[in-house]
Amino acid sequence: MLLNLNVPGLVDHPLIIAETKPAKITKFLNALPVTNILETSQALQEELEILNRQKVAPDTRVKALETYRPAIISVTESLAAHYCSAPLPLPEQDKQYAMLANILWTELAYGYKLALLDVEARLFKLGGTKLLTLCVHRAMDALRVQVEIYYETYRAQAPSLWSELHQLYLLGVTRNLADTMMEDPVRNQTLPASHIYKQALLLSLADPQHLSQKDIKLTCDYIARFAGLAQLQRPEPMENPAAIFLVSGNRDKPPVPLGKRLRKVDQEHDFFLLTMDLARQIHQHIKQCQLGPFPPEAGLPENANQPRYQDLLTYLLRHWGAAPKRIYNRTPKNDGIELIIGLPALHATLSGKTLPVADNTSAKLPRSSRWQALNISAGGMALRKLPATEVHLHIGDLVGVRISHATHWAIGVLRWGSHTENRHLDIGLQLLAPEAKPVSMRSTDEQLTPLLLLPEIATLKQSPSLIGAPGSYSPARIIDLILEDGSNKRVMITRLIERTNQFDHFQFSAS
Repeated sequence: MLLNLNVPGLVDHPLIIAETKPAKITKFLNALPVTNILETSQALQEELEILNRQKVAPDTRVKALETYRPAIISVTESLAAHYCSAPLPLPEQDKQYAMLANILWTELAYGYKLALLDVEARLFKLGGTKLLTLCVHRAMDALRVQVEIYYETYRAQAPSLWSELHQLYLLGVTRNLADTMMEDPVRNQTLPASHIYKQALLLSLADPQHLSQKDIKLTCDYIARFAGLAQLQRPEPMENPAAIFLVSGNRDKPPVPLGKRLRKVDQEHDFFLLTMDLARQIHQHIKQCQLGPFPPEAGLPENANQPRYQDLLTYLLRHWGAAPKRIYNRTPKNDGIELIIGLPALHATLSGKTLPVADNTSAKLPRSSRWQALNISAGGMALRKLPATEVHLHIGDLVGVRISHATHWAIGVLRWGSHTENRHLDIGLQLLAPEAKPVSMRSTDEQLTPLLLLPEIATLKQSPSLIGAPGSYSPARIIDLILEDGSNKRVMITRLIERTNQFDHFQFSAS
């Protein structure tokens, strides 16, 4: 099989000879300043760049890479703890952390791909596939982590990333090693290369740009546990395209729902990814979640009993079971848009009040930000951050939107974000209501908690609803509302509409 993998050029007579002895590499790793994450990352980067740019026997190269790999996993997890909790657009420090993590995994992938190409060149002379299996497994794992980093930072993926994942999987299939179990002692796992490939495919199909960074991490964790339930097979006639996705093995593209393909299926190069069994497992987990806490044998993380986890499972079921469809067409626009982010700022704006005093800062009016509208539909809009706009936001934020000072503030939620190649930040909003009224809820200690009252929309059969801070929703809870005119209204919370990391949206009825 002819491989077209991206690797650096090798120098015949390097100025610095790479260290390849595991004992000396271990000594170097033990001397790294672990409390200084930047210095440690840069030192690892330098050593890997030296190793990956000179000729080394494949078995020797792999032994060196296997010695470096635990340190790279550890340091990149520390880097991710920074950029995965940062707002959008990413601050410069967090951009540097993400860049270093990506470089380290790129270099690790280079190393295993170099060894793989050397092994492939001599395979028929020496025989045996153990080293080749390890190289395919580790190279795919490094590429998979790069996919995760791009999604976690809402950036477009590097060219050839998907092409190389497809090539490595096809190589594994051709050599009958794609399903060979391979131990990964660092992660305490024993998995085949096909499982790693499915992890990358499923993450892409979860549409991570619509998830918060926290939920992307939880999605990756769920995929790692249950990706084996998805199946890869050669194309065959299918009556129902639900839970079937097309993988283009000879293209540099992620998978797409079979029903949304724009071309004929290529019988020679394409694969089908079948996720029906995975969807059934998610459905079973949702049912278990509704009955009570998960038992230990469910194989889920400790935070799986939190309400937001059930919301995430429902989201994943929708994406891996049957691909969601757009309800409204979008029209290109170039208007200016004002945005206010967060429930406190939006409540204060609608009330005409200042934000509460925090710490030693003076109370101030919420500041709106200016954005360029890329397109607008009845249900949402895509916006681009103007260069002078300073803003910090997260996927799932509640937002107020208005096109001009003469209009009401519409209420929406930030659904996706994307850092473009020319350093723009694009975001997508879903509109929840054309306007809202600021109300308050009196808590048991007589404190007032801000809420937004969204009006009834008869044409959409949408009942009045409330939006509050996370934790506001509790089924059958009785609350006292203080309306704009100062009057009181007692209501009972009925149905949860949506819950994000930033707010609860729920219906109510008169008590």
